[in-house]
Amino acid sequence: MNRLIRFWLAVWLSCVTASAMAQDRVYLATMAPGALYYENFGHNALIIERSGQRPVAYNFGYFDFASAGFLQNFVLGKMAYLGVQIDADADIGSYLSKQRTVWLDELWLSPEQINLLEATLRAQTTPPNDVYRYDYFRANCSTKIRDALNLVLGERLHQQLSNRSHGYTFRGLGLAHAQLTTWQYIGIHAGLGPSTDKNLSIWQESFIPVAFRNALVDAKLAAFDGSPLIRATRTLGPKQDSVLPATPNYRLHFFMSGMLLAIAISLGFRFRDRQWLRRASASLAFLVSLAMGLGGTLLLFFWFATDHTDADWNLNLLLFSPLGLVLVLRFWNSWGEQWRSGNDWPARWFVYSVAACAILKTLPMIRQVNLEWLLFFAPIAVALQFGLRRNVRS
Repeated sequence: MNRLIRFWLAVWLSCVTASAMAQDRVYLATMAPGALYYENFGHNALIIERSGQRPVAYNFGYFDFASAGFLQNFVLGKMAYLGVQIDADADIGSYLSKQRTVWLDELWLSPEQINLLEATLRAQTTPPNDVYRYDYFRANCSTKIRDALNLVLGERLHQQLSNRSHGYTFRGLGLAHAQLTTWQYIGIHAGLGPSTDKNLSIWQESFIPVAFRNALVDAKLAAFDGSPLIRATRTLGPKQDSVLPATPNYRLHFFMSGMLLAIAISLGFRFRDRQWLRRASASLAFLVSLAMGLGGTLLLFFWFATDHTDADWNLNLLLFSPLGLVLVLRFWNSWGEQWRSGNDWPARWFVYSVAACAILKTLPMIRQVNLEWLLFFAPIAVALQFGLRRNVRS
């Protein structure tokens, strides 16, 4: 009798084990940031593994540099991204080959939820529905996955994540991830308006893949009462924690850079009897004014001529001022031999615009995080006025 009990117990255990092994599974794959500028924010995908079938990854991060009008659409804020179905092993392998960490989190979903999730993802990755309008903060690889999971969870994910905040902002998270790519950091910081400086809910900050993963780690939304949504985790590739990078504080760097430029501009105009020094200062003032004017023109373009709504009402227009183009013409004459005090109104108004920016950013309805740019441009504005006041050619 004991042998018979042991035999049936072994059969039952083997059946249970086989059933568990044949179970359909869903994984959230989160990829750490990579080395290229468009990899700075990380990436993610959903993997569905059906019994007896190869796992399929649903990935919403594909774009084609060579597609018609790609650069134009990128500038105008009308960039199209693709959602694709791809072999999961090949997809994950491509990230591991670049030495990027991949966190595989198995989600505890019911069979009905898995079926609904698969149907939703297939619909969104099958032409013509596979193309979507990309938005850095509101419609990207991570938010598409978030929204699909929220749907199959009966909106409970949104309910839980939208009522809490870590105090992050779109600008802060953007700068934190772009800090290793200088031009990307400068472009984000200069181009974003005050709408990106409001505190985000955890739901909103999940446009960052690692932030979304961290939110799901804490979620308890599964159909099984009280169970966490993530039931198991594996880390592939280099071992690291899924933590968000801190937003850097470069205020001193900006101020010192502005001071050095201001001193260099002022030096030649202070000792104007030394022609080579004066011309060097005039050339530097010319280049700074040109960069400032072109930057202001670009900010105006993004505000009024594109769909980049987060560039609207940008106070940096008072710093990257189109007045710089007028200053360019003034300093172009600074190579002359005859000098006298002249009309310095463009530089004087630039000083006023910097002061106006400092005042306006304190107003509750317009507050914008751009102290770094104020610290950079304040000494430069004074130096440009000094140079123009003393050295405008007749």
